[in-house]
Amino acid sequence: MVTPNLPSDESETAANAARVAGNTTTTGADITASVDAQQTAETIRNIARRIREESIRMRELVVAIRQSGAVEELVDSFREASLATRDTAKEINEAARSLRERGAIRETAIAIDETTKAAQQTADTVRVAAREVGEAAPVTSEKVRNTSKKLRRSPKSNTASTLADTSAASIEEGTAAT
Repeated sequence: MVTPNLPSDESETAANAARVAGNTTTTGADITASVDAQQTAETIRNIARRIREESIRMRELVVAIRQSGAVEELVDSFREASLATRDTAKEINEAARSLRERGAIRETAIAIDETTKAAQQTADTVRVAAREVGEAAPVTSEKVRNTSKKLRRSPKSNTASTLADTSAASIEEGTAAT
């Protein structure tokens, strides 16, 4: 890597002084350029100084953290958490393997399948029975539907109870509910 040769502050100042001394007619642009260069150099020096100061603070912070034991405690916490996670995963794996070996998973799946089939058969039976009731007694099923609508609209439970009693009695007698 090639390092560029940068003039030091002293040689830069001497060069500027020689330029100014040799040149009796200086323009405003030359002075401005010289001032800008000096400001840039000063800014760079300030940045370098701040970098050094922050580096020292960082070293002190690292030493303080290391001496406090915080790093070791953090590493120990991570280790304990990872060991607990590993142990939990092993236990879950063993439990799942045990359930599979005993056939509990298969039995559960079969029971769910059978329950689903039974529920579908029950729903079909209820649907057929409801259709048969509707066909056998169209007036009664219409009254039951109307009564259930009234009960849903009724704001008071007393009224709903009275309507239900009246409807039940009228259904038994074969008369219209009021």
